Amino acid sequence: MNVLILSAAAKVQLVRAFAEAAHARGGRVFAADLAADNAALFEADAAVLLPRSDDPRFLDALAGCCADHAVRLVVPTRDAELAVLAGAKARFAALGVTAPVPDAEALDLCQDKRRFTAFCAARGLGTPHTYGPREAPGSFPVFVRPVRGAGGKGARRVETTADLPDDDDLLVQALETAPEYTIDVLMDLTGRPLQGVARRRLVVRDGEAVKSRVEDLPAMVDQALALCAALGLVGHNVVQAFHTPQDGARFIEVNPRFGGASNLSFRAGLASPERIMQMVEGSHAAAATPRTITYGLTMLRYGEDRFVTDAELAAVVGR
Repeated sequence: MNVLILSAAAKVQLVRAFAEAAHARGGRVFAADLAADNAALFEADAAVLLPRSDDPRFLDALAGCCADHAVRLVVPTRDAELAVLAGAKARFAALGVTAPVPDAEALDLCQDKRRFTAFCAARGLGTPHTYGPREAPGSFPVFVRPVRGAGGKGARRVETTADLPDDDDLLVQALETAPEYTIDVLMDLTGRPLQGVARRRLVVRDGEAVKSRVEDLPAMVDQALALCAALGLVGHNVVQAFHTPQDGARFIEVNPRFGGASNLSFRAGLASPERIMQMVEGSHAAAATPRTITYGLTMLRYGEDRFVTDAELAAVVGR
């Protein structure tokens, strides 16, 4: 089975994880981006250039790429791609291509943090105390984040009323000091929960964990699985939450795609790339079989330079 990873950029570990699963099936992994000078393109079996997902040419170019390279699975990695692919799922399904993204309503619930918080509260799931638009916080400090946004951009601590922005597009919540977790949640392609892995975000930079450890927190994982099922999500998703043994989990957001540090969960046993490929192949029982998780496994992320010549840059697309 051939796989196409969109916006591959520097997602080298994600390309490697899918390549391992694809090669075991005699398949290939293609990596796509806007330009050739992206490290993950050199890790794939082949690279392609595609327009931006908001370009009117994107869907035709993507469909052509899938046809040219016998791609059966398209893996989005950016929030902006999700809605575009959700609207075109039927088109790609007719071509024999699976794009594991939820429908438009589920996406909006995930991407609007105010709606998401209300959704959790309606189902009895914990969230940080959230203030309504124009509501004065009862105490400081508080934490503000854009109602819509990704990667931690615009999220910050606010110390006083004078520093509080007058902006309805910001969500104001009580400041959480509990440990922060990501739960990698694997759903089948019909929205049935399969398995989840909780990892504590030990050190975070620019919204991504650079040090993270897998922990055995079954109650929080079960809640995250139930939340993703209620939202109608499919494939791999990342759920963000705070947690203490005394207070349990308080959920803050769900990203219906792979996360920057999801590779830790793959290596701990969740094996999402392999299991998603099994689903596409029709091996549903194999994909649904719970895997043994290695608790205590720790990820220590580091940078790595890749050096390429002009000739290699020119040749990476089309090899």
